[in-house]
Amino acid sequence: MNKSLILLMLGCSLPVLMAANEASTAPSTVSASEVTAMQKQIADLQKQLAVIMKQMQETKVEHKVVSAQQVAKPVAEAVVAPTVAKEEPKKENEHQFDKGYIAIPGTTGAVKFSGMVKLDMIRDTRANTSEQTCVGHLPYALQMRNPNLPNTPAAWKDQFYMHAKQSKFRLETLVKNKSGSDVNAYVEGDFYGVTQWGDAFPNGTTGNNAPQSSTTYTFRLRHAIIAYSGLEVGHTTTTFNLDEIIMPSVDLNGINGYNRHALIRYTHKLGNFAITAAAEHARADYMTYTPTPTANGASATTTNYAYNTQDSAGNLSKPERPDLILRLKYNFDNGSVVGLSVINRDLRVQNNAALTGNLPSTVDGKTYIANSWGVNLTAKIMTVGGSFFTGGITTGKGLGWYLLDATGRSAFFDPNAAEGQKLKPIEMNMFWAGYSHVWCPQWQTTIGLARITLGTQGLSNARKVTQWYEPGLDRTYNKFLINTMYMPEENLKFGLEYFVLERKSTLGYKGLGHRLQFAASYNF
Repeated sequence: MNKSLILLMLGCSLPVLMAANEASTAPSTVSASEVTAMQKQIADLQKQLAVIMKQMQETKVEHKVVSAQQVAKPVAEAVVAPTVAKEEPKKENEHQFDKGYIAIPGTTGAVKFSGMVKLDMIRDTRANTSEQTCVGHLPYALQMRNPNLPNTPAAWKDQFYMHAKQSKFRLETLVKNKSGSDVNAYVEGDFYGVTQWGDAFPNGTTGNNAPQSSTTYTFRLRHAIIAYSGLEVGHTTTTFNLDEIIMPSVDLNGINGYNRHALIRYTHKLGNFAITAAAEHARADYMTYTPTPTANGASATTTNYAYNTQDSAGNLSKPERPDLILRLKYNFDNGSVVGLSVINRDLRVQNNAALTGNLPSTVDGKTYIANSWGVNLTAKIMTVGGSFFTGGITTGKGLGWYLLDATGRSAFFDPNAAEGQKLKPIEMNMFWAGYSHVWCPQWQTTIGLARITLGTQGLSNARKVTQWYEPGLDRTYNKFLINTMYMPEENLKFGLEYFVLERKSTLGYKGLGHRLQFAASYNF
């Protein structure tokens, strides 16, 4: 190796050594730790220089002579100059989202997929209670009038079927805006688009068709909501209800089922207090008298009283404004909640269809109007260890569209009645209560009961009922349940529930159901 190259390497190290020497002899402004760090860096450079010289001797590589100053300057700067970490600029679309959300690249939004897989196994020991409980669909036992009828629902016992219709999917989106007000939207649906509501009655040829229906899965919309700064628009559970007070149940509807509607509502919060105003989809669901003419009453298969839960091609529901609801809610710090809701409705039915049978009927094309109202007071009271009491009282007129069991029973429509009496809102009262006890994080037991009474006395007295298939108008619904749920893992749940359902009519007939249900579900 020639001298010039050695001198070059020494020249590279000289400024470094001088800098270290100056640092060591400098005034006390340079700390001992800084001097030690510089000396370590010099030793590392000397080792690197030795390695380079060895490699040059082995490979005999010719190097251009570079001035010692040009080489030493960057080396000395590297030794003396402090290291400063560069802070990367924050991207505009970097936001913090709750667990489960997936950020969408290039946007300020995120999506979340969730849902539930559930299997239900149901055993009925009396008349078929259907795939989801609704007392208003429970078949009446009609042997009281004709004991020689073998194909009435009361004769069909010990029924069993399975389905997975409550399995559901949910898609949520969340967008974070510069204004600080986020936009949240979600869509959820299950497979209850086709529901078997009890036994097909009266139809002596096909009888109980529940096994066939339980294998029919049709997707349906449950919730579709856009939420922004206290405003909600879309389709979801009615504002007349409080979601927080729904009792745990294995069955889809449980004790206190409420309907879902298209709506628009706004909630204003003041600490633990919240006030909500809503406008919801209106429908004049009603009962009417439609006798079927037959030569032999015992061979007829159509009841005289119809419960209209949907608009028909005959007497139409003709809403001219939405139902108006105001709700007050207070959340306590321990999780308890109290809510009070009031509602005002206009029921409108257009008389387009004549009654059948031997009764006179007037078709005038007029729209008949009846005003209805309701009050709903509910509460959930937390106790010890996550256990709680829950209950509510509902009273008013024309509330069938808002109570699952009483849908189709808001009013009674009789086109032959006197003027001003053709459309009558039905008085309605509901009471329910329950207690849910948490034994430990894995086990929970719930017991509850409910009673709904309809003011239908006297509405059917004007009609002479002689057919065996006509029980009269519904008057009372009773429900009782007890269940136990086991949660061995997060989101995994097994439940066993016993349900008793009773339906009573104005003519004294009953429909009674005993239901034992097991379910397994997993939320994802």
